Amino acid sequence: MNITKVEVIPFGVPIHSFADAYTDFAVSNAVLVKIHCEDGTIGYGEACAWEPEFYGETIESVSSTIKKYIEPVIVGQNAFNINTIMAKIDAHIARITCAKEGVDLALHDLKGKLLNTPAYNLLGGKFRDNVPVASEIGIDTPVNMAENALRIISLGIKVIKIKGSDNMKLDIERIKTVRDAVGEKIELRLDPNSAWTTIGTIKIMKEIEDCNLQLLEQPIPSWDLKGMAHIRNNIGIPLMADESIWTPQDVVKIAEYGAADLINIKIAKSCGLYQSKKIEYVAESLGLPCIVGTEIEPGFSMIAKLHLAASMKIHPISSEFTELSLLKTNILNQDIEIVEGSVKVPDGAGFGVELNNSNFEKVVFK
Repeated sequence: MNITKVEVIPFGVPIHSFADAYTDFAVSNAVLVKIHCEDGTIGYGEACAWEPEFYGETIESVSSTIKKYIEPVIVGQNAFNINTIMAKIDAHIARITCAKEGVDLALHDLKGKLLNTPAYNLLGGKFRDNVPVASEIGIDTPVNMAENALRIISLGIKVIKIKGSDNMKLDIERIKTVRDAVGEKIELRLDPNSAWTTIGTIKIMKEIEDCNLQLLEQPIPSWDLKGMAHIRNNIGIPLMADESIWTPQDVVKIAEYGAADLINIKIAKSCGLYQSKKIEYVAESLGLPCIVGTEIEPGFSMIAKLHLAASMKIHPISSEFTELSLLKTNILNQDIEIVEGSVKVPDGAGFGVELNNSNFEKVVFK
């Protein structure tokens, strides 16, 4: 069953304003990728491109890259051969992880539809029907962050990740204010997005020991694995790697340095589901459990994350779906409900969801 055409449609879904250590924004930008098969079946994917400050890709570059460089490589290819197609794309053009994510996801949705089976079956099957979810709160004043945390709890989410900044002193106040607001039963994580220093991190973690955090994520730059190992050996909670993880080889380096206890897999960084599973398998073999991270995915990519998290053998804590607390428009026909802190994995063919054309038209960039 051969691929006949690839469509790209840039769009942006309004969100509640959000800030991290890289930037602030009020729209989740992405490119919808539609891969057509010769029998008329269409696979849907998304390339998330809202943060060029981190990825170096934009909705314009993703769109032109897929049309000019990727579509000619994959048209005529057998849609079932995802590994072959992704290898051909990798050989033709380096990096551009967001563009490859969109294509990879559309291929998985397409293949699932052609085989009339859920995407998680293409990933080896599922270990769970429901995925426990966490949400982030963006950088703001301590009071506003505490209010945002309470809003997230009201949605049924029981795990919150606090974003940190380059103002480490103010971050301490933010963390303590949020903990006081939510009480002791809510799990709190902390993610400075590489904005801290090694020594500063160790000092801060000692000052906030009484906040009982679940974990600390990537406080220092991605390249500093020696610093990550030093932090890990001097704090009393697990350390999770994010910015340091793009490929399976990165996991090996993390293990060699002893630089993390957990791995955060983001499908926009790993080029989609195909390589995300490679990262997970390598991590599992090295004793490093994984979760699925968030890039405030606006639609199909959010559902792809559910399928990935469901397929993980080891999934010790909640995966991150900040989009559930931020998106103002649902571009899918299905509502994503949070029940007891978890979301059900769709069981339909492919990703098991369809595009809400009416809502989607409102967010397409003309």
